[in-house]
Amino acid sequence: MSAAIWLLLLVPFVLGLAVQGLDRWVFRRYSTVANHSAVTGAEAARNLLDAHGLQSVGIEIIPGFLTDHYDGRAKALRLSEPVGRERSVAALGIAGHEVSHAYQDAEGSRTYRARRSIGEQLSQFAPWSTFFLIAGFWFGVPLFIVLSLLFVAALVLFALATLPVEIGASHRALMLLRDTGLADATEFREIQRVLRAAALTYVVGLLDRLGFFLVLLFLAEATRRFAT
Repeated sequence: MSAAIWLLLLVPFVLGLAVQGLDRWVFRRYSTVANHSAVTGAEAARNLLDAHGLQSVGIEIIPGFLTDHYDGRAKALRLSEPVGRERSVAALGIAGHEVSHAYQDAEGSRTYRARRSIGEQLSQFAPWSTFFLIAGFWFGVPLFIVLSLLFVAALVLFALATLPVEIGASHRALMLLRDTGLADATEFREIQRVLRAAALTYVVGLLDRLGFFLVLLFLAEATRRFAT
């Protein structure tokens, strides 16, 4: 059992490091390639938002590397400096992806809203998660073992709900950039590579959550047997 536990923990961890490195490498590679439209990520995002009637969605430039995200509550598109201020192919792809999340929100996408709802519920219990784990698996309190399993199961569900949201946003971003002429045929393929590398991080994230959940199941069974 101990070997299985280590595999469930280490394999997703190593894969996560590898995929994160790949994502950064691909982004840096195409961040040096200028897009033919000569627009920054922020300019492209503004054009795409306005074309969909989303003038109320603001665009903010934030510090960090690949910290880009859409905030549905604040109705704000937050782009990192390498995306918001640069005129690269990579910036186009990431900006288009985040704009697609704003589209999902505005159109009432079921998958987007489901993920958002799960995330909001998880955020309420997140401050207690460490306590649940310690009380359950260190002190062997059955109630907290169950609560820990439920919390991590919800993390798995959130990661699972994230996949169609992110993959859908990437697919739509490609269509938007092509149909609006912001990206030409060559750039389309390059942007595909950027978005595929980013999508892999969500696949590995799901494997990581699932591996941790299975580890807790093993530990819960071991605790039950020890108690009896």
